[in-house]
Amino acid sequence: MLGVPFVLLLVAFGHCHSRSNHTAGYELATNQILDSATSRMRSVWGLQRTIFLQLTAKGKSPLGGQVLNNKQDVEAKTYRLLYELAANLSVVPVAQLDDPLLRRRVQRMAKLQLQGLRPKDYEQAKDLLRQMHSFVSGSLVCPHEDCSAHGPLAMYPQIVNKNMRTKLYEDLFINWFAWRKAINEKETAKSTFIDYVRLLRIAATYNGHVTPSRTWYLHYDTENFQAELEAVVWEIMPLYRELHAYLRHEVQSTYPKADTKSDGAISAPIMDQILSQDWYPHQFFRTPHQGKQHQLPSVHRRLEEVLVPPVKINRKAAEFFESLGLNILTENFYDLYSRRMQDDEGGPDCKSQVYYFPPDVALRYCPKLDYKKLMQIHGTMAELQYYLYKLQLPFGLDTEPCPGFGAALGETVILASGTPRHLHRLHILLNDSLTEQQSLNRLFRMGVHTLIAVPQYFINDKFLVDVMDGRIGVKDYNCAYWGLQDKFAGVQPPSNRNNKDFDLDFKFYRGMNPETSNTKKFLAEILGFQFYRSFCLASGQYRPGDPDFPLHNCDFYDSKEAGMKMREMMKLGATRHWRDVMEIATGERKLSGRGILEYFAPLFTWLKERNKQLDIEPGWDADELCRRD
Repeated sequence: MLGVPFVLLLVAFGHCHSRSNHTAGYELATNQILDSATSRMRSVWGLQRTIFLQLTAKGKSPLGGQVLNNKQDVEAKTYRLLYELAANLSVVPVAQLDDPLLRRRVQRMAKLQLQGLRPKDYEQAKDLLRQMHSFVSGSLVCPHEDCSAHGPLAMYPQIVNKNMRTKLYEDLFINWFAWRKAINEKETAKSTFIDYVRLLRIAATYNGHVTPSRTWYLHYDTENFQAELEAVVWEIMPLYRELHAYLRHEVQSTYPKADTKSDGAISAPIMDQILSQDWYPHQFFRTPHQGKQHQLPSVHRRLEEVLVPPVKINRKAAEFFESLGLNILTENFYDLYSRRMQDDEGGPDCKSQVYYFPPDVALRYCPKLDYKKLMQIHGTMAELQYYLYKLQLPFGLDTEPCPGFGAALGETVILASGTPRHLHRLHILLNDSLTEQQSLNRLFRMGVHTLIAVPQYFINDKFLVDVMDGRIGVKDYNCAYWGLQDKFAGVQPPSNRNNKDFDLDFKFYRGMNPETSNTKKFLAEILGFQFYRSFCLASGQYRPGDPDFPLHNCDFYDSKEAGMKMREMMKLGATRHWRDVMEIATGERKLSGRGILEYFAPLFTWLKERNKQLDIEPGWDADELCRRD
């Protein structure tokens, strides 16, 4: 157990007669419990340091058994620590504590999500998560029911990549059905989901939550948080509807066999392809301006000329934060704590990783060189900077104030570092702005990437929460899911379905883990654009109404004003409610789609004009393709 239980510690302090004495006793007992927990956590951090060193030692396989054992040890020790700590802190009378930081630590750590489950249930939850992960990454699918030639395929990345490249609706149609048939044979996917929801509900009861979604939304600490998310979806819906209408027109031209109606929804397999083709150079949909002179300039060759070796990209990304007045990464850091991944590690889409083991943080970076990696390393450096500030905070508060907050800060820097203005600063582009036509094409691509994804994050989140809270029953799962797709995204199944089917998208299963939830991804996108707008206004690089300083080309590099806002938020960690922290940058306490709407304003204007020219009416009326009987 974790030290001495709270109640026994209080007995040791004797009988207290005044509130001040009571408070002193409560605070002393609570601090002793937290000190013991911190001591145990240091051993976990020590294991994290060992893992980092093992993974980066020369001649060592990144998949070695020693590393795997240590990772399992980290997970087991962390679970036991948090489970026992929550049990002790759950009986602390928080209202009797005068120290606001101590109150905050108790409130944050007395309630848990999956880690609040008893050991047997927690192990089952992990098994179910592994199974759902295998739905996505396991080699399960024979699209043409013949695996004799190449063997079964995984949904990600193999089928997703095949769908991205194909020009045949038949391929999309077959792959869509084949994956769902493979994972739901004998109702495997549905039964796995039902078992997992049961455990989420059990975890909520341990927190005293009558409504299970309160535990799913635990650190957002907001009544009816889903309503706030939905309000944002409706706020950006006019822009989404115009983009949807334009894409639907493109679908009709490219895939006549899909039988897409001029006022209807888009077939799910095609919408999946649209999302996968956001930056694919041979996409089926047309960008606003055609012709070679309007294509976005290729930056790959210039990247190879300017930012080789990869460590130079890292230093340029670090320099962005240093220009804002944040932490300077020393040569000692680069020598000891910045290590390159092996060339064959992580696959074609390897991602850099940040390690946290106080009093140090470390970086393992992807050695591949392309535009996407340049953007990603800026987001990774934001995470590293955040960790550096969190080193100064006590255990339990050395984290983001709510899931997705740190990713939102990373998103702001990704947006800034990807602008023509910043790429010109890096000598990758010759000019600090694109032509009007190129700029609109870039916004269109980014719109497909962002605007199509955001409603899907919300739909996946809402479906899960509505099931958890009992608003959707088992017999209604599938048609309820398609009802949400119709209402919020204008997407419908490719043919008739019913409630015996279970058609959820592969990204839904990815979001089942609270650490990678669709809620977190939704908030990172929305709050990221809110932060970006605020930093750009503070830096003077966004001047509403001035065509020379639009939001979509704002680079707040070297802005000490923007840096001060970012630094103050990072330094707070989880010491205050996330709304208090976001208010430092935005002056607002609620999520808003305003940042997205202002960023994509030129695209919104073009879409409305173009749709009017083509006599396209935005909105949709989906076919009734899911039978509830």
